[in-house]
Amino acid sequence: MVLGLLMKMLMTKQLKFEGGNISLKNITMTLMPSFLTAEITKYFMKENNMPKLYLLSWYWGFVLVKQVDQKFNLKKSDEIYSLGMELGEAMGIGIYKTHDYYPGRYTHFVIPNNPFMKYFTPEDKSKGPIDYFISGCMAGGGCHVHSALCQNVEIKCQATGNQECEFLTATEKELKDRGLWDIAVQRYDLNNIMPIQKEIYEEYSESNEAKLLSKIVDEL
Repeated sequence: MVLGLLMKMLMTKQLKFEGGNISLKNITMTLMPSFLTAEITKYFMKENNMPKLYLLSWYWGFVLVKQVDQKFNLKKSDEIYSLGMELGEAMGIGIYKTHDYYPGRYTHFVIPNNPFMKYFTPEDKSKGPIDYFISGCMAGGGCHVHSALCQNVEIKCQATGNQECEFLTATEKELKDRGLWDIAVQRYDLNNIMPIQKEIYEEYSESNEAKLLSKIVDEL
């Protein structure tokens, strides 16, 4: 499915590799090796500031899916979800298997072969669940799928000995109904980062994306 999506985008010139740039409908992109994401995660572990990694990744997912949604003129939640997950897979974040999906409430999925795990030491893994990068970008992108501010909780992680990484992207109400909200609040320091997320959700535009990113960097 993903290969077919990429070929279609290449053939229709929606995805371009030219002039030293990669662009998807004029959204400029780069290819980043998995080990770098792992090293960035280790850095935030060392700094004891994993919520900041989550928020930065949340912002990345929010902006990317927002731009894709606008430029492809997607009308339905399942269209946004399908294209967003296919892009994530194509970008090397893993092959996703959706357990369950309810627009406006939650997305429940697993990644059987997490591409980042081999770059973490046993000491790193002892701090799991550690996929703050994946959790963040899926929560940010999920805001557009569910038309609400969303968070993502990694329920199972290969770092802690599970066979696969399992995630739930959901609204605050859904996470509270499932008894996962307190975990999200503690894990991501939501008391501090949610006001920034709400500002981004309500006020984001391409013209102020750099300003909002600076706010994330400066305030946390």
